[in-house]
Amino acid sequence: MRLRVERQRPLRSSNAMLTLATLVVMTGFASGCRSSAPAGANAQPNASSEPAASKSASDGAEIVLPAAEQRGVITTTTLAVQQEPSLLQFAGRIVLPDNESWHVGVLTTGRIERVYANLGNYVHKGEVLARMHSHDVHEARAAYAMALAERNRLQSAESLAQVNYDRMQRLYALRAASVEQTEQARQELVNAKTSLANGITDVVRSKTHLEENLGIPADLPANENSEIAELIPIIAPASGYVLQKNATPGTTVAPATDIFVLGDTRHLWMLASVGQELLGQLKVGQSAWVTLPGVPGQRFTGRISNLGQEFDPTTRRLQVRIDLEHPGTILRPEMLATAEIAVGETHPLIVVPPEAVQQVNGQDVVFVRKSSDRFTLRPVRVGNSVNGKVVIAEGVHPGEEIVTQGSFLLKSQFLKASMQGD
Repeated sequence: MRLRVERQRPLRSSNAMLTLATLVVMTGFASGCRSSAPAGANAQPNASSEPAASKSASDGAEIVLPAAEQRGVITTTTLAVQQEPSLLQFAGRIVLPDNESWHVGVLTTGRIERVYANLGNYVHKGEVLARMHSHDVHEARAAYAMALAERNRLQSAESLAQVNYDRMQRLYALRAASVEQTEQARQELVNAKTSLANGITDVVRSKTHLEENLGIPADLPANENSEIAELIPIIAPASGYVLQKNATPGTTVAPATDIFVLGDTRHLWMLASVGQELLGQLKVGQSAWVTLPGVPGQRFTGRISNLGQEFDPTTRRLQVRIDLEHPGTILRPEMLATAEIAVGETHPLIVVPPEAVQQVNGQDVVFVRKSSDRFTLRPVRVGNSVNGKVVIAEGVHPGEEIVTQGSFLLKSQFLKASMQGD
C-alpha cells in the first residue's frame, strides 16, 4: 500500500514577503499597545481561536491512495438528507424479568459435598447442580423404616381381626356365639382397618419427604451407589444460565441461602429512568431501541411494556420498562444502557455511521473523497445519535462522498505524515 500526503503551497513573491513583513511590524506594535492596557481587557476570550484551530486540521491536506489498493480497505457512502424522527434518550440498566429468574436453595441445613455447575454454564431443567449432605436424611430414613415396620404390623393385625370376625360370623350362624361377641369382633376389625390406613398414610408421608422434599430415593435399588444416594441433590427448576453461584465443596448452607441463581437471557428488560416532564410523550407498546456504551453499531429492538407505578422520591424519576427479545449473548443483567424512543415529527438530517467520524487534535473529522485516489480531511460538528448513526450538523453537504470503512487508516496516515513534516 502506498500512501502519501500532499500539501498545497501558495506561490511566494516579493509582494507577499513585503506584505508579511508589514503585518509582523503592525502585530508587534499592537502587542505593545495591548501590554499597556488594563488587566481586565486581557480577560476577554478570543472567539475566533477555536475555528482557526479547527481549520488548521485540514489546511489543504490530501491523502493519496491508488484506487487499486482501496479494495477491501476503503468503503465510502454518498451523503443524503434523511427524514429522521426526534429521539428521546434515557439512561438505564438491563435486568432479568421477575418471571425469568430462579433462586435455587434448599429445604434443610447441610454441607455441600459436590458441585457440578459453574458460573456461565447453561443448565437444563431437572439437571443436578450440586449435592449436599444433611443429618435430616438419616432421620428421614429412620422415620420411613419405622413407618414401614408399623405398617407391616398393622397389616398383620388387620388380617388377624378379619379372620376372627369371619370365625365369629360362622359361630353365630351355628348359634355357638352371641350377638355381642360377633359385634365385638366386627368392631375390632374396623379399628384394625383404620389403624392400617393411618399406618399407610405415615409410610406415604415419610416416603414423599425423602423423594420429593429431599430428592433422594426411599427404596434403594440393589446396584445403587449408597454414597451418592445419601446426598441431597440440588436440582435446576428451569433451563437457563448460571448467573450466581454461592456454593463450593464444604460450604454450609441453610434454607435461607440462595445457592444458585439461574436466568434466561433470551428475554430481558431495560429499566429506563424517565423524568416526570417527559412521561406524557411515552405510551405502552411504543417501539424503543437500546444501545450499550462502548459497543458501537449494536442496537437492540424493544417495546415499552410498563410506564412504572411510583416515582423515586430522591431522583423524582420513574422506571419505564422496555421488553427486549435477545437471542444473542451480548446483553447481561445489570449492564448500563441507553434507550432511544422516537417521538414527534420527522426532521431532515444528515447521518453517517459512527465509524466514519474520527478525531484529530480533539476535532471531529471525516474524510471526503475528492477523486478516485484522493481524500481530504474535513472538520465537522456532530450532534446526537439517531437510530445508531451520528448526526452531522455542520461541515459536509449532501452529495459529497465520505469514507465509512477505513477512515481510521486514513487518520493514522495523516498523523504520521504530519509528524514527518514537522
